[in-house]
Amino acid sequence: MALQSSGAISLANIQTEFGGTNPISLSEYYSTGNAPASGEIQLAADFYGTSNTVDLDFTLQGGTTSRGAGTHSSVSIGTANTNRMVVISAHSYGTTSPSAITIGGNAMSLLKTGTRQYIAYLKVPTGTTADIVITGGATFTQQIYTLNTVNSGVSDSQISESSTSLGSTTSGSFTFSTTVSDDGVFIWGGFLVTGNQPSNTSSTITTDNSNGATTASVLSDQYAGTLRQGYSVCTTNDTKFARFTWSRAGTKTASYYRGAAFAFFKAN
Repeated sequence: MALQSSGAISLANIQTEFGGTNPISLSEYYSTGNAPASGEIQLAADFYGTSNTVDLDFTLQGGTTSRGAGTHSSVSIGTANTNRMVVISAHSYGTTSPSAITIGGNAMSLLKTGTRQYIAYLKVPTGTTADIVITGGATFTQQIYTLNTVNSGVSDSQISESSTSLGSTTSGSFTFSTTVSDDGVFIWGGFLVTGNQPSNTSSTITTDNSNGATTASVLSDQYAGTLRQGYSVCTTNDTKFARFTWSRAGTKTASYYRGAAFAFFKAN
């Protein structure tokens, strides 16, 4: 329930809406409601009509772009918003993942397999562009998403990977199941790499969420393997799954490396 839009407003009113600890301190509420990330907080100006619930507003920021180690200046991150989360989903045939990524000078959290797939995220309340600095790793194909959330990170996540011999197996999958909400989104990607064996690989991303899965980027080569990443905005409050499935034909004797990274974000 939103706070009042007129009249007296107290710290207790704000705590009831947004939570917090006692004794109440205004510093708990930086970047909350319409409050700034630092400096002076004004009870009426910053909290009239605000609520501890937000719309997801899941948005793709442009298309896929290749980025490797170094500084990438003035990258578009959409409209500034107190609740904005910036998410980077990325994959590559390269054999090393970044050791760190910052956006606007602040460290992003990293969900990553040993190589080839990662998801980085951080709340970035200000600015329409930001410098992204990537430390280490190969060049990755990135898709940047933004979404609104009152949370500081993912609601659930999973990393799956294996390098054991597949023998004559022709297909397999990694599945992530979690309790979802109608204000949430799955973001995930996976890979099967073949060690330069001519294997005619392919992959899909699927979900039992009614919106289905949308592929944001796919890389495929009969010698290098298959990589695919995408998303699914959820519409119900129950348990759903996101899945990465691979298949192969041709040579099947190598120990193929495969894996996937999954994240679920929700607005409230």
